[in-house]
Amino acid sequence: MAAVTGTVRNVVIERGSDDARAASTTNYAIASLKRATVYLDPNGTDVAGGTDTLDCNLATAIQNITRNGKTVTVRTCCVSQALVNDNSGTETAYAGYLTVSSNTVSITPKSTSYLTGGTNATITGSVPVVQPYGVFVAYTEA
Repeated sequence: MAAVTGTVRNVVIERGSDDARAASTTNYAIASLKRATVYLDPNGTDVAGGTDTLDCNLATAIQNITRNGKTVTVRTCCVSQALVNDNSGTETAYAGYLTVSSNTVSITPKSTSYLTGGTNATITGSVPVVQPYGVFVAYTEA
C-alpha cells in the first residue's frame, strides 16, 4: 500500500454565528470547536484504490492558512465533496473511504460508495481533475 501525498488546492475556514468563545469554561472544548474544508487532489499521480491512499495532514493545511501560531488538533472529519476528473468530456466521480490517524487523513478512492465495502477505483493521474476532494474538518486550536 502506497501513500500518495495529496496537493492542497484550497482551505476554507467555515465561519458562523457560533464562532464566539463561550463564557463558560466547563464546555470550553465544545465551544472552541472550529470548522474548515480542505480541498485536495493527487496532482497528476495515480492512486490505485485498494492498494493506495491519498494522504493529507489536515492540521498542517489549516495551520498554513490561519498562520496564527496555534497548534491545530483534528477532532473529526468526513469527505464532503467527491473528486471528479474529465477525460475528453467524460466526467468520472470518485467517492472516498477515509481513515484518520493523528491529524492525517487517508482516502481510499471508491467508485460506488463512501463505505469500506464499496468498489475500489483508481484515479488516473494523467486525466485532469475538475473538482478536488473536499474534506470537512472539525478541529480545535491551542
